[in-house]
Order: sequence, then structure tokens, then C-alpha cells
Amino acid sequence: RKRTRDNFSGKGLYFSQGRYCTQCEPQCFRMISPMLDRPDVTARYTVRVEADKQQFPLLLSNGNQAAKGDLEGGSRHFVEWQDPHPKPSYLFALFAGDLDTTQEDFVTKSGREVKLRMHTEKGKTDNLRFALRCLSQAMAWEEEAYGLEYDLNEMNVVVLDDFPTGAMENKGLNIYNSACVTIKEDTATDEEKEAVQCTVAHEYLHNWTGNRVTVKNWMELALKEGLTVFRDQQFGECMAGEGAARRRIEDVEKL
Repeated sequence: RKRTRDNFSGKGLYFSQGRYCTQCEPQCFRMISPMLDRPDVTARYTVRVEADKQQFPLLLSNGNQAAKGDLEGGSRHFVEWQDPHPKPSYLFALFAGDLDTTQEDFVTKSGREVKLRMHTEKGKTDNLRFALRCLSQAMAWEEEAYGLEYDLNEMNVVVLDDFPTGAMENKGLNIYNSACVTIKEDTATDEEKEAVQCTVAHEYLHNWTGNRVTVKNWMELALKEGLTVFRDQQFGECMAGEGAARRRIEDVEKL
């Protein structure tokens, strides 16, 4: 039994501001459980999370929600998550805490309904409206540009003020630092909106370039990151419309 409440490192399964969260890339899943913690070793995960219902009302992990309910006595509850797709251990994610949620439905090209949910600090969901719309746009764009549909029934995104990494593309459970995606849409500049658009698209587009199709080892990191950067820039140029040429020049200057 691991005392994860004593882990404040921001790596593996750690405890911060009264909630549990994970950051497993590149080799931190081994802090949670013994594992061949390499990107070329993949497995299907079924995760059951049990916690105090009042302190941790939101229990998330990768994949689709398979079951939930109260435990004996009523003060604790559980949620079970199943990810049908094999993935490397660095993409494992878990969150337990108390956040506000904003959501919308996305209908794939084949007619399948996907629940999109973004969870963030109390009272801040209004600042995620633009990011949620960007997520829906990226999903639709990938279908048109690459013929790739999202492959789960729900997509969860956790946005935290204290997440130690800018963003992480965990399968079906992206996690962001709030500085990367929260803006007030009516006062944000074009540059701020483009930054959010790029960040949200990048992490989502990893679903196929990095998550479903992954690398053999960390020496190949540039393959999954480089290809996904190329694709998020394609998306950004498409969204820019008549400003696509300017957007491309700016992207190349950043490189």
C-alpha cells in the first residue's frame, strides 16, 4: 500500500491542494505500481477509484465510465473506468477531487455522440467556454482532414491552477495548467485565443499521433511531438481562414 498523500512531488500519483492527480510521463508510472514503464509496452486498463464522497465527489480516469455507485454506509463512493485501447503506462491518468464542470455534446461523422467535459477550479468554468469550443473544432477538423474519429464515448479534461506541467495528453483525460487554456473570451487578444486554440488542439490530436500510435522508446520523442505540432499548426491555419499565411509565418518563426 502506497501513501500517496505523502507524495507532493507532482510526479506519479500525487496529492496537492486536497486532491489527487497524476503525471506519469515519461517514467513516473513506476512510482504508482511495478511496471515495464516504457512506451513500447502497452496494456488495456480497468481502473476502480474509491473515495470519500464529500471530499472527492469527482473521480476520473482514462477511457469510458463503466460503473459508479455508493459503497456500504453511504459516505464513500466508487467509479470504474475502462479504456478499451492498449496504451503505454505514461498515458495513465487519475484524478480525485472537487471541481466545477462545463460540458457539451459532440456528434462524430459516423453519428456517434461523445460527451465533452471540462473540469476546473470552483467558479471558473466560464473561462473555459472558448477552450471547450476549440476542442470540438479540433475533433471535427481531424475527421475532415485525416478521416480519424475520436475513439471513446467521452472526453474529460481537468484544468488545475497547480498542475506542474503545462499540459498532458493522457488518453481520454487530458490535464492542463489553467494558465494554458483559461481566458475571458470577451477581453482576450487574438494572440491569447490562438495560443489556447493551439494548446487544446495539440493535446487532443495526440489521441492518434502519440496515444494510439506511439513510439518505441523516448529517443523517438520528436516523432510523436513533431508530427502532432505539424498537425496542430495545420488546424490553426485552417481556423485562421484568410489569416492562414500570417499564422504559418508566425509558426515557422517560433520553430
